[in-house]
Amino acid sequence: MKTSKTILGSIMAFAFLIIGQMLAEITYFGLKLIHCPVTISAIISGLVYFVVVYYCVKLLCQYYLHLPLSAIGVTKFHLNLVWGITAFILPVMVISVFILFGGYFKTAALPNRELIMINIFYGSFAAGLVEELVFRGVILNLLSIRWNRWIGGSVTSLIFASMHIIGRKLSAISILQLLIACTLAGIMFVLIETEQRTIWNNAVIHSIWNLLTSALVAVNVTFKNDALITFIPNNKNFLYTGGDFGMESSLIALVAYLIVILLAVYLIKQRKHV
Repeated sequence: MKTSKTILGSIMAFAFLIIGQMLAEITYFGLKLIHCPVTISAIISGLVYFVVVYYCVKLLCQYYLHLPLSAIGVTKFHLNLVWGITAFILPVMVISVFILFGGYFKTAALPNRELIMINIFYGSFAAGLVEELVFRGVILNLLSIRWNRWIGGSVTSLIFASMHIIGRKLSAISILQLLIACTLAGIMFVLIETEQRTIWNNAVIHSIWNLLTSALVAVNVTFKNDALITFIPNNKNFLYTGGDFGMESSLIALVAYLIVILLAVYLIKQRKHV
């Protein structure tokens, strides 16, 4: 594949992600105008986000890249048992460690149901699926086809990390924490995709992670109104809490990512020996 086609294809995939977000938001606010129930509006907007990006990627592969969807990891859905279990163990392990080291739970007297529903169906499920489709699906595999898996995985992880800075008010140290954590998480997802050669395992892990650590039980130094429950740790050290970005860039999360990375490397080596 030519370098120009690889780069343009990757840019187009990222553009589809942005277009999908915009259309999902327009859909949500349009449904609100006709007084559609919040939960249904959130579900539909999440579906719009995923469906729009999925079919745009499908057209990209068919008419521009001339590749089957399987070449970018979009295979028939199959969830590997190990990664299915990991999807729940990873966030539960991280949250449990925070609870073990002390803090307290806080729930709003009247939780913001609208924000929570959006966080569950759009920010958790849809976002996890779409980000894996674009980053570990299109971009990772195009770069890997043009160059190799090492370059593809490294560049994809750096782009994935940089994307999370956009639109956030972060201190310099928090930006550094975020880049390190998200790059490491990106490498984790790359290795999971590499081990199974499909995006579905990392998409499920990504979505469940978002759901459990952001929408249902958020760990943060202050109360989050888009989470059902917030666990506020006693220790406010930025390395421990993750700084301005939150738990996902904490040292505890970094250790958890490393554990999953080691598991993925082990499974990849086992597969090569079969």
